Amino acid sequence: MSDTEKDQQKSARKTASSGQNSQDTSETAAAGKQHSESTASTQAGPFGRSSAAGEGRSRGTSDDTVSQGLSEREMQYMITPRHGNRAFAAMGLGALAAQPGMMPDMERIHSALQAMNNVTVVRRIRPSGVSVLSAGMGVSHDILVVRTKAEDKRLLDGLSHPGLIIERDHLLGHLADSTPFGNGANNIRPLNLTMSSVTLEFHVTDTNGEPQKNAQICLYTSAGGEATSATDTNGDATIVVNSGYVNDIAAIYVKPFADCWEKFVTRPYLQINATNTVVLKRLPEFRPAWFAEPANGERSFCGWGQRLMGLDQVSIGQATGLGVKVAIIDSGCDNTHPALTHVKIGRDFTNLNANHEPDQNTWNTDSMCHGTHCAGIIAGNGSNGHIRGFVPQAEVHVLKLFPGGAFNNLAAALHYCIDNQIDVINCSLGGDQTSETIQQVIDTARQAGIAVVVAAGNSSGPVQFPASVPGVLCITAIGELGEYPDDTYHAQTCAPGTVGVGGLFPANFSCSGPQVSLCAPGVAVISSVPGGGYASWDGTSMAAPAVTGLLAMVLAHHPQFTAQPVMRNSERVDRLFQIVAQAAAPVAMQPQRVGAGLPRVTSAPVQTAWNRRTTDPKGTSATSSANTQITQAKLEEIVRNAFISSFGSFAAGNRPPAA
Repeated sequence: MSDTEKDQQKSARKTASSGQNSQDTSETAAAGKQHSESTASTQAGPFGRSSAAGEGRSRGTSDDTVSQGLSEREMQYMITPRHGNRAFAAMGLGALAAQPGMMPDMERIHSALQAMNNVTVVRRIRPSGVSVLSAGMGVSHDILVVRTKAEDKRLLDGLSHPGLIIERDHLLGHLADSTPFGNGANNIRPLNLTMSSVTLEFHVTDTNGEPQKNAQICLYTSAGGEATSATDTNGDATIVVNSGYVNDIAAIYVKPFADCWEKFVTRPYLQINATNTVVLKRLPEFRPAWFAEPANGERSFCGWGQRLMGLDQVSIGQATGLGVKVAIIDSGCDNTHPALTHVKIGRDFTNLNANHEPDQNTWNTDSMCHGTHCAGIIAGNGSNGHIRGFVPQAEVHVLKLFPGGAFNNLAAALHYCIDNQIDVINCSLGGDQTSETIQQVIDTARQAGIAVVVAAGNSSGPVQFPASVPGVLCITAIGELGEYPDDTYHAQTCAPGTVGVGGLFPANFSCSGPQVSLCAPGVAVISSVPGGGYASWDGTSMAAPAVTGLLAMVLAHHPQFTAQPVMRNSERVDRLFQIVAQAAAPVAMQPQRVGAGLPRVTSAPVQTAWNRRTTDPKGTSATSSANTQITQAKLEEIVRNAFISSFGSFAAGNRPPAA
C-alpha cells in the first residue's frame, strides 16, 4: 500500500475536518469572512442578534462531529526541514561541518507520523526537481501537514530536531478582511439582554432608482461595536440593534457590489419607523475619475493610479507583457468578465482532490471579488472601454487561496510558481502570524528567479508578514485628493496634515516600516469585479498589483532582460527590483511610508489632478475636507523632479534627480 493510500485510509477513520478544505484549526475567525456573499447578519454587542448565517460552524467540519456536540477543534501543523545556513546555525555547525546524515530524514518522519494513532497526516507537499534545484541539493524540501489535538502536541515534540521546523499552520489573513472603520469587531461589548431591540430598515439604490443588490451596510458605534447586513435583489436589508444604541451609531458605511461609489456618513440620522433610503452615485457620474460605461469602440479605461504611473503614455500595443508569466495568489478570478476573458490558467488550492492536488476548474469562482479586482489592474485587456492592465498579453496564473486558505496552501502555491517558472507573483495577504516555512519557500522562489510582490498590510501598524520577509518587494498605498467623491470612505483615508505636493498623500490605513520598498496608488482604485462590473476599492492590495504589472512589463520589454537570455536566479530578481526602484519618482514622504517612491512607466512627468486641471477639461479641482497648501512653486517642483528614465535609458544606469 502506498503512503498516499495509508494517509487516505487514516483520514477516513477520523471525523475531523477534511484536509481538502485546508482549514487551520486555530482560533482565527477573521480569515473566514466572505463579505461579498454574506446574507443579512448582525454581531453581538450593542447590536442585538449575533452571528451571521453559517458562521457558527467551522468550514470543513463533518456533520457527524457537529451532531456529537461542541468539542475543541484539532490543531494543524507544518513539518519541514530547515534549509542551508538556517539548519546549520540551528545545529551549531558551520556549513562545511554538517554531514548529510545529520539532516532530518523526511521519509522516516512521515512513516513515524502515520504510525501515531492520534495524529493525522493531512497532506504531503512534494516539490518538483525545479524547487529542489533552486534551494540546493542534499536535503528534502517536503512539507508534511498534520493535525492533532492540543494535548497530543507532545507527540510532534518527540520529533524535535534542530534541523526541523515544526510550527502551527495558521489560517491566512486576507487584506480585504479589514474593516473600514477601525477594528470595531474586536471590541464589541457583551450582549445586554435587558435592552429591547429595534429593526432598522434600509433600501439602497443608484441615482437612477435601480436597486443595488449585495451592497454591504455596516453600522459602527463610538464604543467600537459593529453590525453588518447585505441587501437582497430589491436593494433591501434590515439590521437589528438594541434600541438604546441607535443614537450612539457613529457612522454608516455602504459598500456597493459594483458600478457605484460607496457612501460613508458620520453620525447618521436613522429612522426606526421608516425605511432609510441610501442613494449611491454611479461611477461615471464623478467625472474626475474618467470612468465611462464600457461600450463597443470606446477607449480603454485607465484609472487615476495607472495614469499617475504613466501607463496611459504608452500605447497598448507597445507594452503588452507578452512572454512573461504572472501569478495572482488571491481569491480567484472571474474570467467571464469582458476585460479578463483571456485569463485561462488557474488552480484552486482551497479545493483539493483525493491526491491533494488543487482543482483546475473552480479557480474562476471569486466569492470575495478581490482576485478579479487585482487581475484587472495587472492584465485587463482594455477592449471596448474596459480596464487596461499593465500587461494584457502576459500569461496569468490564478492561484486561489481564499476564502479559507492556510499557510500550507500558500506554500503549495509558491512551489507551483517555482515548478511552472512564474516570473512575478502578486500576494494580497498578510497578518501578524509568521511562518519560518513560508519564509523559507519565498527564499526558494527568489533563488529560482521569481519576483515576489506583497502588499504591506492595512492595519496602520508595522509591515505585516509576509511583506516583512527579506527579499520580497513590499508595497504601501498612496492616494490623491480629488479622485473620489467627498462622501465616500476614500476621503477618510487622508489624515490631516499629510497631504504633500501634487495633492498626494500616504493612505492612513497603510502599514509602514523599514521593509517598505515602493508605494503605489491604493485609494479609490477602480477595477473589475465578478459579473462584468467595476468597483472602487482601497488597500495596499490595490497598490501591489500595479507594481506587479510594472515589473512584468519591465521583464517583457527592458533590454537588460530581452537582449539576451538572463539566468533565473536571485541576481535576476535583485536587478529587476533595482531598475524599478531607481526609476521611482520621489513623492516627498517619509521613506518608511513610501520606500523609494512611486514607480513609473515612461519619462513623462507625474500628472496629478492638481496639474491636470490646468490642461484637461476632465481634470478636477482639489475639493476635499482635508486642507492643504499647494503653491505653484511646489507644483513646478514635483513636475521638475518627477521625471524618470525611459526603458531605453534604463540600461545606461540613469537615475532621476534627487528630491
